[in-house]
Amino acid sequence: MGAASGDIDPGAILPGAMDPAETVTLRGRLQVDTVGIAYRRCSPRDAGGANLPVIVMLHEGLGSITQWRDLPDVLARRCRLEVIAYDRGGYGRSDPESEVYGDGFMEREATEVLPAVLDQLGIRRPILIGHSDGASISLIAAGLGSVMPLGVAVIAPHSFIEDICIDGIRSIDNQREQVISGLARHHDNPRLAFERWRDVWLTPRFRHWDIRPLLERIDCPVLVLQGEGDQYGTEAQVSTIVQSAPNATGHLLADCGHVAHRDQPERIADYLADFVSECAAAGS
Repeated sequence: MGAASGDIDPGAILPGAMDPAETVTLRGRLQVDTVGIAYRRCSPRDAGGANLPVIVMLHEGLGSITQWRDLPDVLARRCRLEVIAYDRGGYGRSDPESEVYGDGFMEREATEVLPAVLDQLGIRRPILIGHSDGASISLIAAGLGSVMPLGVAVIAPHSFIEDICIDGIRSIDNQREQVISGLARHHDNPRLAFERWRDVWLTPRFRHWDIRPLLERIDCPVLVLQGEGDQYGTEAQVSTIVQSAPNATGHLLADCGHVAHRDQPERIADYLADFVSECAAAGS
């Protein structure tokens, strides 16, 4: 899912963000089939050996690397681990893909694109952090076994489609030109990103999309975070995942909407840093 993400200030600094002297940041591109994928690698200068876990961040449905704000830097500093964030095809600075999303676009990302990205970057022990569509992609990858993560943390995930979700997208569509204008700060192809995302979610047959049967197959730790004021999902998303995935815990956050790392940056960073550290320790 994508909130009106054009409202996010890409230059905003989260509390605890690293001074540039504390980290090494590399930007690069890799090729998945015919699509060039932009990525950003943030590493603590005192990062340990090559066998350490790597945090991999998957953005929302209208998201990008920059829309994570400084959360990747905060996690790299606090967890002392490398963090990779990348723009999916058609988002951010990555090449555009087809102009139309198929119904299985998240399944394709989870089973084809994400494994290819991890393989090319040499990541063998990922800890996945996903927001909205990126959260669902992370859950699908773990549930189908296309990726074997040490843990999966999801912010505002979708495991099935609720009425509030469709209503929220229709509301954003009524402001599409304003939203697209805001997205232009983050995306090379903002109109394509918006229209492709909107069209698939509002297709009537997509109302049957449902990944709940996969949740019970996820045997790694799962953390679910969602704002009480999420415009695209209810508490049912949290309770469904917690009750279905064997090792899942969840938290509802007060005074928080769909973009939790914008609305409650310190709390989100605390939850994620603790979760990542526990996963890394358990997998060592």
